[in-house]
Amino acid sequence: MVQLPTRQANNFDLLRILFAWFVIVSHSYVLNGDGATDPLFVLTNNSFLFSFIGVKGFFIISGYLIFKSMMASTSIFEYMVKRVLRIFPALAVVLVVTLIAVYFIYPTTLPPFFTNKEVYAYFLGNMILCKPHFFISGIFSGLPSAAINGSLWTIEYEFFFYLFILVFFFVRSRKKLLIISLAAVVALFLMVRLFFYNWTVQTHFFIPLEPLFDLGPYFLMGSLLSCFDFDAIPFKNAIAAASLIALIAAVYFGVGHTVVYVTLPFLVIYVGKQTSRVASFVHRSIGDPSYGIYLYAFPLQQFIIYWFRPSTLMLFVASTMGAFMFGYLSWIFIEKKALALKQYFLERRQPVK
Repeated sequence: MVQLPTRQANNFDLLRILFAWFVIVSHSYVLNGDGATDPLFVLTNNSFLFSFIGVKGFFIISGYLIFKSMMASTSIFEYMVKRVLRIFPALAVVLVVTLIAVYFIYPTTLPPFFTNKEVYAYFLGNMILCKPHFFISGIFSGLPSAAINGSLWTIEYEFFFYLFILVFFFVRSRKKLLIISLAAVVALFLMVRLFFYNWTVQTHFFIPLEPLFDLGPYFLMGSLLSCFDFDAIPFKNAIAAASLIALIAAVYFGVGHTVVYVTLPFLVIYVGKQTSRVASFVHRSIGDPSYGIYLYAFPLQQFIIYWFRPSTLMLFVASTMGAFMFGYLSWIFIEKKALALKQYFLERRQPVK
């Protein structure tokens, strides 16, 4: 029987839950028609939304942990099995659940639900990732946003980087080369993001380039940090303190979005590597519902607005409670069971003795 690694009870699960909640905070304002603003946006002189920290934080942690998963995998097949089982089962379920809910508010003036091509495009487009589909004509058309689940846009980029880091699979045994090549790729992404931004906006290959070079530095910085023995980094407490001071100063002087590419990854991994009683409780009693929280929050907020037209505060409270409940159920009944299938697939690949 293949022994799967036991997850460590550090702060990473706790941080991912917090980052998913940050997205709920920002979306409560945006989806309720209050604009792209939230308390953090005001506090940081219109520099950072909570959702900015949430999404970037997700990509940093993902880059760190997924790179470690790639390094620990005995084959590309093993690595891809783990990645597919982590992303697609929960995604398929949230798409089906959302479409069932949409069916009950589907306008009678539209073509019949089961013959409407947009219904199938919503499911298939989001499942294949490279053609995400956020709208069905007539659904939520009277709301500030007509998107059914706008949060799904990040998943194609997440999976892109799952595939992208396989480039380093072939040099993983040569640590110096691995670090140098990965650092070069990070530098390339940063250079393109900082100096060729207009080109990324105007250019589109199989996926839009602007989000690719926006999210890429965070994922890859997380991956780069995973190449080191983080606990053995000298003066890491001082580096974390300096990073925090630099980030605060950058926000104050209005250059936060330049400094954040370096400071935020180190701070997120630094905090994530710590242990705490809360983290131990989350690991033992709750697990990792962050992906489910992220998947369900947006459509849940849209339905709450559609049915109740709540205040932003009430939307935030209700959607937080609902998303956390759906996220927990998704983790227990979908994601955890799907991840357990890794053992089945990997056992079948073992040579017969």
